[in-house]
Amino acid sequence: MASKLSASRLFWLGALFLFSCFAKADVPRFENYKVDEIFKGQHHDAVASDENKSWAEGRKKAIKQPVNFAGHYVVYANGCGGGSICGEILDVKTGEVVTSFPNAYYIIGNDGTAPYAAVYKPDSKLLEIMGVAADPEVDVEGNDLEEGNRQRFYEFDGKKLTLIELVDQ
Repeated sequence: MASKLSASRLFWLGALFLFSCFAKADVPRFENYKVDEIFKGQHHDAVASDENKSWAEGRKKAIKQPVNFAGHYVVYANGCGGGSICGEILDVKTGEVVTSFPNAYYIIGNDGTAPYAAVYKPDSKLLEIMGVAADPEVDVEGNDLEEGNRQRFYEFDGKKLTLIELVDQ
C-alpha cells in the first residue's frame, strides 16, 4: 500500500514538474541567447554629446560599471520626464550609445508607483522589460497595442533591439 502511495506521489510530482517546464517553454530564456565571451579589458570613456547634462553625467558613471549585458555592453537607465524612465545600451569598447530602449516606461502610476523592471545578464543578448509603456507601442507583427502592463523580450544584435515576444500581464 505504501509503495502505491509513493508511486502515485512520484507520478504527480513528475507530471507537475513537466507541466511547469512546458508551460514556460515558449518564453525566451537568457541561456538561449548566450554570447561567446564577456569583455574584461579597459572601458572606453563615454563619448561626449551635446545632449542633456543629466544623461551625459549618467553615461560617464555607467560606462565605468562592469559589463552587465551581451558581452561588452552596459545597460543604463535614467528618468526622462513625465514619471517615466528611459534606457540606453552603451558599448564599453567604444564609449558610444549603441541604441536606446524602444520606449519610455512609467515609474509613477496613479498610486505613485508603476510595475517597471528591466532584466539583463552579462552573458546574454536577451533584454526583458516589464511595465507600462509611456508611448504607443506595437506587437511583434507591428500591430498597434492598447496601453497595458506587459513583459517584453528583445534580442540585441549589437546594433538594435528586436522585439521577439510579448506577454500581457
